[in-house]
Amino acid sequence: VRRLTELQWDFVIETAESMANENPIVHERTLFVMSMLYLLYLRISELVADARWEPKMGDFFQDGHGNWWFKTISKGNKEREITIPDVMLTALKRYRNSRELPPLPSPGEQTPLVHNLRGNGPVTSDRQIRFIVQGCFDKAIERMISEGFIDEAKMLQEATVHWLRHTGISDDINKRGRPIAHVRDD
Repeated sequence: VRRLTELQWDFVIETAESMANENPIVHERTLFVMSMLYLLYLRISELVADARWEPKMGDFFQDGHGNWWFKTISKGNKEREITIPDVMLTALKRYRNSRELPPLPSPGEQTPLVHNLRGNGPVTSDRQIRFIVQGCFDKAIERMISEGFIDEAKMLQEATVHWLRHTGISDDINKRGRPIAHVRDD
């Protein structure tokens, strides 16, 4: 399974944060997309609006016990609910703040999950998500090379968007000690 190393992920997420701080209008979205793909192990298709599914902010919801979840339509048109870790709630609040929205979504909120930069509609192409992620990877690679991590940078050049899903799953099991059954259910 192809995944990012700890060093590569650190460079990627730090780069996304730096990009968001430098140009929030464009790159708060980048940081949010990277967080969603890594922390919730999403596939690209789960972020993109199409004929079968249009992800919205209202797909985040809180249960009766105060726990936050994200509902999505996954591969094979299967609905799944994913638990939301605190770090993802923080990323969600930051992204919503940049869009001048209340910190947390309201039930049934129709705001697109990932907005198109031209207008208020949703992102409707896998290509747009790949472009966002690749732009962040490219900047992280530049930083890694400038800081002397040449081999790690070369390996990152091979990475794809799907590697973020595998990295998030592996890190939850190996670094955060989540039981495999919980990760599998998510």
